[in-house]
Amino acid sequence: MIQRLIQERLGDLPPGQAEVARFIAQNPQEAAFLTAAQIGLRVGVSESTVIRLAMALGYPGFPEMKAALAGQVKDQLSTLERLHRYDESSVEPSLLRRALREDMSNLSGALLSVDEEALEALASAIVQAKETYILGLRSAHSLAYYLWFYLSWFLPHVQLLERETIWERITQGTSETLFVGVSFPRYTRLTVEALEAARAKGLSTAAITDSSVSPLAAYAQIVLAIPSKPISFIDSFSAPMSVLNALILCVVEKCKDHAEERLEELEHIWRERKIYL
Repeated sequence: MIQRLIQERLGDLPPGQAEVARFIAQNPQEAAFLTAAQIGLRVGVSESTVIRLAMALGYPGFPEMKAALAGQVKDQLSTLERLHRYDESSVEPSLLRRALREDMSNLSGALLSVDEEALEALASAIVQAKETYILGLRSAHSLAYYLWFYLSWFLPHVQLLERETIWERITQGTSETLFVGVSFPRYTRLTVEALEAARAKGLSTAAITDSSVSPLAAYAQIVLAIPSKPISFIDSFSAPMSVLNALILCVVEKCKDHAEERLEELEHIWRERKIYL
């Protein structure tokens, strides 16, 4: 995927090309149907800068990069169309319907652009790690907690980090430890700093964030990029939550030899302790 190429080469690009790369990574559906001149206008660089980026990413020229990006989007449109049971162009006065449409748009964007190979790689890393630390702060704490809650049913080595214990856990980590940072715009400074420190200490690192060029991506060996736009002032986590569901299922699939037995054990203790009505 083009997003992966951008992630790998972003640090070596000149500033103008880097800005174009970020625009493409964050807006693949839009960029796929723009000319080089239009992209340059959107970003504030020359058309030639856009063309040079295409060549820096390994394409003969801009037309080939555009074709690859359009193909990436087009390959998934038939699946996406099944989700479009509504008229996206209508003006909706209802706050309820407007919010739901925004969430559906975020889900559609995720369906188009989330890299399944990155999801598989992160699932494998979680299963194989000696210990996995998950950190998400402020609104992203809800995502980190959700991921930890279900993974901990099957993998006792998965830990949810709290602000007070971040640095102690990082110092205890090894190359067999996986540190997963979860953050979306506006990115939490401490999450980025902790991921940077974990990488410097030699821990394996992963980021669950909105794009391959987010501040977390620079310190993550695995980037699970989930595009998500806010609804007014509210962070919309409909798409990240759905992708986390897929990640959890992928992890369980990789340890399915004991997953069923583990669920039976849990059901027994829940009944015994009358956890549910």
